Amino acid sequence: MNSPLPKPIPHHVLPVLALLCLGLIVAGAGCLKDSSVSVTGMTVGAEKVSGGDVTLNVTTEIQNYYGVSSGISQVQLKAYDTGSGLVVADVTGNAGILGVRGSGSVSQVLVLPRKGSYRLVSTVFENGQRKNQGEITVYNLERLTPDTQQTGLAISDIDFLVQKVTGDKVNIRTDIYFTNNGGVPSEPFDIEVKAKEEDAKLLADKQRATVEMIRPDATRVSTVTLSVPDQYNYVVEVLVWKNDTIVKRGEGVVRLRPGTTVQKDTQFVTRQIETSKFVQEGGVWASSSGMPVPTTKAPGFAAPAGILALAVTALAAYHRRRQP
Repeated sequence: MNSPLPKPIPHHVLPVLALLCLGLIVAGAGCLKDSSVSVTGMTVGAEKVSGGDVTLNVTTEIQNYYGVSSGISQVQLKAYDTGSGLVVADVTGNAGILGVRGSGSVSQVLVLPRKGSYRLVSTVFENGQRKNQGEITVYNLERLTPDTQQTGLAISDIDFLVQKVTGDKVNIRTDIYFTNNGGVPSEPFDIEVKAKEEDAKLLADKQRATVEMIRPDATRVSTVTLSVPDQYNYVVEVLVWKNDTIVKRGEGVVRLRPGTTVQKDTQFVTRQIETSKFVQEGGVWASSSGMPVPTTKAPGFAAPAGILALAVTALAAYHRRRQP
């Protein structure tokens, strides 16, 4: 038996079907064109820090919220100097095809000067059409410590000891306490110790020394001797060198001519100290004449001299009262 032929579609239904198909085609085409790709977040990390530059790794997260993303999404990253507004760096990377409600990310590298602040702007494009952008600002890049200066060393204390006084010259032994706060032993390093006059900043003496390896959580004392003119105040600077880079600084103060302020008229005056009384040789304090002085007395003014001064002052006041 022959199968019955399908019934023809009524003429009044054909226009309805045509309009329905056309609507589906238009809707599908709209989904392909109307994708909404946006920047959802940005993260910044410092990969490398040198004396002059900072290498930043910037990751931009993007997502298609609706529609079908059929083209390759690109992210253009620009760095603007916040002071001048000028573009300092510009890179572009591909994020691929996001598809329907897809997401992706692009990691890009920027090399910027290690100074100032920068506004980082990520702009996402799809099929050459700009879609969206996001931004983040990084501040004060000069505060980042260069990789060569990353160290666990710390200058925990500085002591000064007068070793010798010859004429107007004083030899000061400087003991510097280095502590390794890192988790691994430190490599040997060089130090430079400078004595600068406090007011004029003139360099009186400087010495260099090498410090051996320091175990984690251990402290090592390094000693240098500075020879400086007597009766001046000094700022002693300690510089820690690693290869050709200064990685740590510290300082102390030695006042061989301290100052004081008179309370009555707030006039600043200086006090002269006898530096030779602070010389320590073989467990005794030595005077300027070289004769040993018992160490049971602290260095400074002797008690008899103080009593004599008080007696003279009292006698002078008594005579003033007796005068008519």
